[in-house]
Amino acid sequence: MKEGRLNVIVGGIAILVGAVGGFCLGFSMEPFFKDGFYAMTLPRLLLKAGHTHGMPFGLYNLIIGVLLPQLTLGSTGKKWCSILSILAFIMPIGLILRGITGGAMTFAPVALLGAVCFMSSIVLVIIGAVKQ
Repeated sequence: MKEGRLNVIVGGIAILVGAVGGFCLGFSMEPFFKDGFYAMTLPRLLLKAGHTHGMPFGLYNLIIGVLLPQLTLGSTGKKWCSILSILAFIMPIGLILRGITGGAMTFAPVALLGAVCFMSSIVLVIIGAVKQ
């Protein structure tokens, strides 16, 4: 499989899923406007955060998919960069799970794990770009 192909596929799917989630959030926004926009509950806020983190992570994976072949990393480094950028989706999934469970802290470590994967993939991108 060509380097980065999976990232492009996952990124495209994530943008589609995030857009559908955004439509669902948007169509159910009416009750929150009568009390003011900032009267959103914590679960609703976490669902919104999952949507707003999922969309840029999808774009990030599209960028990684295109950029990965040009990075000066070994095959193992490219593989890990690809995997870590895909695993970054654990963060918005954790935020959505927290929203679904009423803001429970049970899934907070899940979101943190996704953030660590995201930052680790960025470090690999920087290393691969500096080596050029």
